[in-house]
Order: sequence, then structure tokens, then C-alpha cells
Amino acid sequence: EERELRIGQANDCLDQLRTDLGNKAMLYCQNFRTANSTREGTQTKKEIQKVVTRVNKHVRSYQRARQAILRLDPDGNNAEKYQEILPEDLVVSKEVTEENRFGQGTSKLAWFWVTDGEKSQLNVEAGGLMEEFYRINWLKAGARRDRWKEEVSLVRHEMLWTGLWSEYHKKMWEQRALQSTEPGKEAYANKQMGLWSDFASKAR
Repeated sequence: EERELRIGQANDCLDQLRTDLGNKAMLYCQNFRTANSTREGTQTKKEIQKVVTRVNKHVRSYQRARQAILRLDPDGNNAEKYQEILPEDLVVSKEVTEENRFGQGTSKLAWFWVTDGEKSQLNVEAGGLMEEFYRINWLKAGARRDRWKEEVSLVRHEMLWTGLWSEYHKKMWEQRALQSTEPGKEAYANKQMGLWSDFASKAR
């Protein structure tokens, strides 16, 4: 059936696309950035350009297969599984090339990195560049999870401390209002007590 053939073609294109994008990232990280001479840098650029040419070929083949799949099965869930590949999805993974950059908390891979076809992209038992690529991204994802868990814990404690601080000031001004002998000072103390009471209630 043509639909099954087109799905297989799309899966193969995605698998090859992931491999070449991973190779591109690792070439940039391991070869281009560490080149000791202009000759080495130029040679690496040529290798990267060859990978880019293959990436563009895979994208064109995938887009044709995707259009055929949607035409043959317009009512299925393939539109959600086989999404359109955008130019920003093809950039070099900064998890590999810029390991110490800012703004990693919201970083994520393109959709096709977490979509399994007939050949799962997580099957990297053969080793090589793809295994290294996924290992780096997996470790970075784990680190982001741990940071966000820590942030949640800190925010909860900060809100608790804020509430306790507001309660402290509320009681302090309440005591001053009780001890005040002048109407003006008592009114000001009551105003401050109400203000800190409002802060404490909002922090709960």
C-alpha cells in the first residue's frame, strides 16, 4: 500500500536527518572549534557543508513523503506525528556546541528528535557520534530537571519566609498600636498592621 510505503520513507528520512544533524553538531564541536590551523578549519568546513547538503536532501524527501501521507490519509493522526520541518529545527544543537551558554532552562530539541519511527533514534548501541550527541542532551535534560526542582523548592520556601516576615511586622505594629497613647500614632500603627496583614494573607 502506498500509504505504508510513504510512512516508511518518512521514517527513513527522519532517521537519516537525525544522524546527519548529530554528526554536524559533533563535527562543529570536536573539529571546527579545536582546529589548530586554517587548513584544518577549512577542511572541517567542507565536511560540514557536505553534511548540510545531505540534511537539505533529507528534508526535501521527507516533505514530499509527508505531503503524500496527508493526501492519502487526511483524517488520520499522521499530521500530528509527521509535522512540518522548519528552518529553526535544523540548527546545530547548542547543547553540544555551547555547553555553558545562558538560557538553557527552556532549551529543547526539535520535535523529530523525540519521535520514534521504524528505527528508533534512541537505539545508539553501535556507538559513535550519535551516541555522544544523545548522551550530552540526556545529561543536559537531567540537569535542567534538577535545577527546576530546586527552583520550585526555593520559591516555596521563599513564600513561607515572606509570610513569616509579614506576620512578624503585623504583630510588631499591633503591639505598638496597643502601647500607643496618642490617637495619631495609634491610627498609623493600625494602618501599618493592616498593611502587613494584607501582605501576609497574599503570601499564603
